[in-house]
Amino acid sequence: MTVLLLSQSVSWMLVLAVALVVAVLFRSVRRLYTRVAPVGALMTSAGPQPGVRLPRRVVRAMNGQEVGLGGERPDGRLHLLLFVSGSCPISRKILPIAKDFTRRESIDLLCLGDDTDAMQWDLIRRFGLDPACFVNDAQIGQWLEVDKLPFALLLNGAGTIVGKGLVNNREHLESLVVAGETGHVSVQSYLDARPRVA
Repeated sequence: MTVLLLSQSVSWMLVLAVALVVAVLFRSVRRLYTRVAPVGALMTSAGPQPGVRLPRRVVRAMNGQEVGLGGERPDGRLHLLLFVSGSCPISRKILPIAKDFTRRESIDLLCLGDDTDAMQWDLIRRFGLDPACFVNDAQIGQWLEVDKLPFALLLNGAGTIVGKGLVNNREHLESLVVAGETGHVSVQSYLDARPRVA
């Protein structure tokens, strides 16, 4: 009986010790998350910067229809320009995320690229994209100075860039929207503008 009581006591002390260690770890991780800044879409210095209004430019979508880029939109909705490629594995990863994100946020999505038409049609079929919302034209990437993929620009209803950068996950896409809402061009500029806490 004494051995059983002793083993029960030791077991309970071990359980309490483990609970204490878990509580300390939980507290440390929480503190770490408050100190570590979120990372938004990586903004490049090339091309038009946030705050610049893009002039309207008419291009042809994969289904042959004309699509307007930049300029004022009659519906005033946000417009996400997403540069992707069928040969880029990260582009294939971000496409379903971008589709879901833009649907939930009521943002119009326009995919752009400069691969072969066959490769872009394969991308359209594989991800169920609307060919009327996919433009395959190398001149647009050159005009906006896009050199890495996947790259996104978020335009407001007036055709002004409110956020831009390399995107490879949902948080990067969300950071573009937050940039437009806060008026800061990037997460980094927002963190720099915050008052320093001693």
